[in-house]
Amino acid sequence: MIRINNINLGFTAFSTILLFITLSICAVTATCHHTEPESSVSLSSLLANESMALLATLIYGICAHFAVAAINYIKKKNA
Repeated sequence: MIRINNINLGFTAFSTILLFITLSICAVTATCHHTEPESSVSLSSLLANESMALLATLIYGICAHFAVAAINYIKKKNA
């Protein structure tokens, strides 16, 4: 359990937040890197990259929560 001020976060929620922040930074960097210096960043490519970051975070969050639930179930079953 990770405590930030008065908020308690479990490992899964905290790692999902960190993953989304990291992927968002990578998406913005990739969008800016692929544009030419003279042109501006297109909103559609930025939204596409951010959508992929959000989708990857969603899939990770679902898998991580199922893994934690399975571990808790096995612990409870063996106790």
